Amino acid sequence: MSYIDNNIRPILEVGCGKGNITRFLEPDICIELDKKFIKYLKGYNLVIADARHLPVLRGQLVSSLPYQITSDFFKEIVKMDGIRRLLLILQNDFVEKVLNDSTYISFLLNYHFSIQAKDVIPPRDFRPSPKVFSTIVIFNRVRQYRKDIDELIRCISKYKNKTLRRVSKLCGGISYSDLKVREFKPWQILELLNSMELSSA
Repeated sequence: MSYIDNNIRPILEVGCGKGNITRFLEPDICIELDKKFIKYLKGYNLVIADARHLPVLRGQLVSSLPYQITSDFFKEIVKMDGIRRLLLILQNDFVEKVLNDSTYISFLLNYHFSIQAKDVIPPRDFRPSPKVFSTIVIFNRVRQYRKDIDELIRCISKYKNKTLRRVSKLCGGISYSDLKVREFKPWQILELLNSMELSSA
């Protein structure tokens, strides 16, 4: 696969299924939850595990994530500093939110990763075909996880219609800005934090 960085190892594929991507990717470790797929993955280094609780804490992760676990998955993956790069196939609406909406998960991901949306994949390229388009997205880690920043971002995100002046009183920090949290795009999270005079961010 052209977007793989072979210098970042091990390469972990999560959700190998019937091995449709696995045979081209040839990951170092194949992680699959559903035991019914074992017969398709016998030639690979298979680990039966849940993507939300990874058994391997370093390397580069490749996956086409089920939509229903996407947020839970990311809340855990940001904490794993050894996972330096993610190459994911995500539903378009989730990608749009991560890039444009002032939500907790969007701010959290943009704080920890440099995010690049690549190719759009139409439903006809999947079997069975979903009802939505998907996008290949690359996440390169730029910051290590800090619980205090996570908690601060969670607090800030609750008050996206309030000014930074008001939010700083509710969440900590100092700000005299009358800009509202929702006026900041997710990729401006560092600017938002600095606007609250959080030098440690």
